[in-house]
Amino acid sequence: MGIPEPGQALNTSQSTFSDDLLSIVICGPDKQNLSIIDIPGIFRTPTEGITTEADMILVRRIMNRYIRDERTIILAVIPSNTDIATQEILTIAKEMDPKGLRTLGVLTKPDLIDNGGEENVMMLVEGKRNPLRLGYHMVRNRGQSELSSTSVVRAQKERDFFMGDPWSRLERDRVGTAALQKRLQGLLIDITRREFPKVQTQITKQLTSCRLQLADLGVDRQSTEQQRSYLLEISNQYQGIVNTALDAYYSRERAFTETPELRLATLAVNRMDQFSEDFDSMGHTVQFNGSAGEVKPEWTTDDEDTHSVTSEELVYSFDRITSENDGSYPELEDLVPGDWVTPKPSDQNIMEWIAKEHKKARSFGLATIGPSVIPTIWQEQTKNWEGLTMGYIRNIVFLVHDFICKALAHVCVDERVRNSLWSVLQENLIDRYKQAINHAEFILRVERYGTQLTNNRFFNKNLQKSKTSRMDKLKRHSNSPKQKKRSEKITNEARAQNSTSIGNAEHTVEQIHDIVESYYNVARERFVDTVCMQASDYYLLTGDPSPLRVFGINFVSKLSPAQLDMIAGEENSTKQLRTSLMNQITALEKGKKLLKI
Repeated sequence: MGIPEPGQALNTSQSTFSDDLLSIVICGPDKQNLSIIDIPGIFRTPTEGITTEADMILVRRIMNRYIRDERTIILAVIPSNTDIATQEILTIAKEMDPKGLRTLGVLTKPDLIDNGGEENVMMLVEGKRNPLRLGYHMVRNRGQSELSSTSVVRAQKERDFFMGDPWSRLERDRVGTAALQKRLQGLLIDITRREFPKVQTQITKQLTSCRLQLADLGVDRQSTEQQRSYLLEISNQYQGIVNTALDAYYSRERAFTETPELRLATLAVNRMDQFSEDFDSMGHTVQFNGSAGEVKPEWTTDDEDTHSVTSEELVYSFDRITSENDGSYPELEDLVPGDWVTPKPSDQNIMEWIAKEHKKARSFGLATIGPSVIPTIWQEQTKNWEGLTMGYIRNIVFLVHDFICKALAHVCVDERVRNSLWSVLQENLIDRYKQAINHAEFILRVERYGTQLTNNRFFNKNLQKSKTSRMDKLKRHSNSPKQKKRSEKITNEARAQNSTSIGNAEHTVEQIHDIVESYYNVARERFVDTVCMQASDYYLLTGDPSPLRVFGINFVSKLSPAQLDMIAGEENSTKQLRTSLMNQITALEKGKKLLKI
């Protein structure tokens, strides 16, 4: 308490009084259900070495704190041998209890009254002087010589004292400790009846408040079994969000309205469509002859032949919608290596381009097309596939990662548990993302550097269609000056380099163009579908390896007791708060039952 011990001198760091409450409980079958708070007496003048001005303020604050309560009986204890007009307690009690419904004057030390002063005290008890609504009561306590006497002896001496003159004329219910006890019991009953509705309301409010606070703490998580059960429940809720998101049945859960980023199926499908459109307009390095004259993409201009489109530009407004580059998830920054750029498709004459590439890879023999010509041209023509694909996979990874983070925030309101869980999940999630990225890279290697192979029946149809389309175009424009000039230019260049294979070289270039274009159309559709179905859908969204399935029953079941305690264990402050709230609820429920009796 910080107060000096008996006989100890008061130093500058101590006070004679303390805000702490020293509680003494006396229990027994013959004891009354009564709580008495003995607050320090009021004093106006400090005593050197004993009390200070700060003590005066402290005592006044302590007193006001207790007597302000409307359910507290104010026992204004006043020595009978002093002038009642100087007793400040009566003035303070009147301020706190203006109606006087709970203020009872208690006069002590009647045996110390000077001869002739008894009548003034008698008038107080009889209500003839300085009246109180509840009046005054007089008691006689032990004197200095009687401190060792028993309670029975003290009570008998008190009865004998009040049987003598002049006290015998006072009503018996106004004198004596036993009578005071009965009066206090009656006052308590009156106050209880008056405050009964307020007490009921207060208990109900306190009980509701405690239950809400306890509910906010979640289930009890002190044992390993409780912690595992807690995480399993969160996992079940999370998987419910995942299933709804993949089914796109958003009306089942309000979270999908409050958090649009949880609409994963819609976001993924929209990005798949964009991926396919990007491949149609930007997948090739040089415009095919059959594509000449088509409308150019909006981002291209006639005077920009070497402009490089960054990964952010390729996804148009997609990054701005998802805020992928705002640094929210630094753990994803190094997943897709390389600062790749994707040049826009060139408008140069593809026949001239093929002719140059053909000259670099011709070989001996009768075959007009060397074995490395088409693979070389194919790899050049599909250079943009890598940037487009890795940008797409990176976007899907971000969407999934963002979804998992926000879904956990929805089902796990405890931030500490969520952060701990997130730190454990991250390693598994990153591994799953790498699987998807590795598979996308595998598909790229197979398509760009593997054997050009297809059993698709549309390849031959496209090949014949390409040849027919090219021949028809040549016939339609064969008489135009521009076309004649172009044909003469190609013929003259070919004659200068190889006068014996003028027709063969041009024919070979045309063959290569038709084969590459026909195969490109087939392979592009196959590649886009494969990336979307395997790397994106299977590895990231709906398949067994999907990171969306990491936080499931198996994950929680395999957590060690130490991991469970680290993730779901309660902090000491939470444990203490839970215990305190449960004790309060138990006490309030008991009180509520008593009030119903």
